[in-house]
Amino acid sequence: MKSRRVLQVDTRAAGEHSAAYGFLARVRSLHSHWVLGGMIIAYTLFLTFGASFKYAYWGMGYDQIDYQQAIWNTTQGRFLNISHYAWTDSFLGLDFAPGLLFAVPFYMLWPSAYMLNLLQSALLALGALPVYLIARDRWANERAGLAWAATYLLYPSLQFVNMTPPWQPRTLAVLMLLWAFSFFQRQRLWPFLLAMLVAITTRTDVSLVVCAFGLYALLVRRTWQWAALPLVLGLSWFYLSTSILTPAFYLPEFTASAESGSFDPDADYADSWPGTSPQVGYYAHLGKNPVDIIKNIVTHPVEVAQLVFTREKLTYLFLMFGALLFLPLLAPKELILTAPIFAINLLSTRVFQYKISEQYQALIIPGIVIAGIYGSARLHAWLSQRLPGARPHLAGMLLAQVLLIGSINLGLRNPVISTLRHHEDPARIAVMERMAAQIPDDAAVAATSFLAPHLLPRQHLYYVPPGPMFPPLEAAEFVFIDTRAAALRGTGLVERLRSDPAWDIVDEEADLILFRQRHKR
Repeated sequence: MKSRRVLQVDTRAAGEHSAAYGFLARVRSLHSHWVLGGMIIAYTLFLTFGASFKYAYWGMGYDQIDYQQAIWNTTQGRFLNISHYAWTDSFLGLDFAPGLLFAVPFYMLWPSAYMLNLLQSALLALGALPVYLIARDRWANERAGLAWAATYLLYPSLQFVNMTPPWQPRTLAVLMLLWAFSFFQRQRLWPFLLAMLVAITTRTDVSLVVCAFGLYALLVRRTWQWAALPLVLGLSWFYLSTSILTPAFYLPEFTASAESGSFDPDADYADSWPGTSPQVGYYAHLGKNPVDIIKNIVTHPVEVAQLVFTREKLTYLFLMFGALLFLPLLAPKELILTAPIFAINLLSTRVFQYKISEQYQALIIPGIVIAGIYGSARLHAWLSQRLPGARPHLAGMLLAQVLLIGSINLGLRNPVISTLRHHEDPARIAVMERMAAQIPDDAAVAATSFLAPHLLPRQHLYYVPPGPMFPPLEAAEFVFIDTRAAALRGTGLVERLRSDPAWDIVDEEADLILFRQRHKR
């Protein structure tokens, strides 16, 4: 009888211990979730503030027009309409990216560039959640999940992308591609495919990353669905977008050259852009269509190597990998997810594509962070096997990683801090605002890059200086010019407008000039 009582007490104590352990486990889990949520909120607030400050101080460039004008026109019943290209009046003629519509309901609630800044920051911040899950599952450790979520949020290119003109549809793709890998990791096929489908609607080049997911599935020996479906989806979308859908939105009077192209590293894409496809048109030095481009790459390996392995591009690679302590290099299989975008950036002659501070790195971020997670886990396992007597302390390694990457972020001139330190003079901003206020809301305007975003919302907004791909200045009633704009150097445009009797100077101060066309008064 006594032993039975002892057994009952022991069983009760064990149950109470188990319940207490479960409660503590739930508290620890809740604690991790609070920490993760705090990081996401802090990032969103910090980057929204930075991007909004940049916009308020007239620091956003002309790319904002591509997105905000299309979004605003859609809310006005003009579906994805844009005005500043000569060959199309639809955003879909620039890139078949219906995912841009994701921002429309948010913009309808608050029609402002500040809403787009918030949306962009929030989407990129939310990527920390799938990063946390991927790292937690790969390491089987919540601390590793939190450390990699922090690493993702501190990765310099992520913050640089965040500070580019909103709303970049690529930012939705970053989030969806990270979720796609999380679903892949947990072998959830249909959510994986759904995330892929949403991502692919945001940019044509996402289709190449989707193909890379299919190749990755082959490398890790998944069943045929995991490989075949992404490959079919990615290749089909790329072909339809570049060859059929985007060209369908060209204006009837525009004639694109479809002749075969030879390898010419000195060719300037601006001479023939957009061609039959704006995405392919950037590679006029390699060929006029995807078949020519692939053929010329294969038949000119030496010249292609000279194009790719320049000092500037090697520095670009060093910074992209070095900002993650080169950990992604320890996971070559996972790195295949970055291969398509690295390839198109390195094959480009446009300097913006191989600078870590530009939006062209956005689609590399999911793959390079995932590779970093897998590479760091592999390094920890290797050290643990070879140094059993001095087993690496996980918490110390992860903390050191976060601190080092945070230091690199600052060393590479954190974009928010740089924006706060270097911005337009408030007195000059007052002049800009005074001149902008003289332009009626319904007037057609041509403007230089940093002036144009503050002339929205507007149905007709054109680029200065004009060129073959832009409408002529005569299409505008007003021309608003910052004479310090780099794009004006050597054009003689300001002098031509000053001497042209068809144009009057409405206002001029602080290197800013507002012209008005006489016959459109």
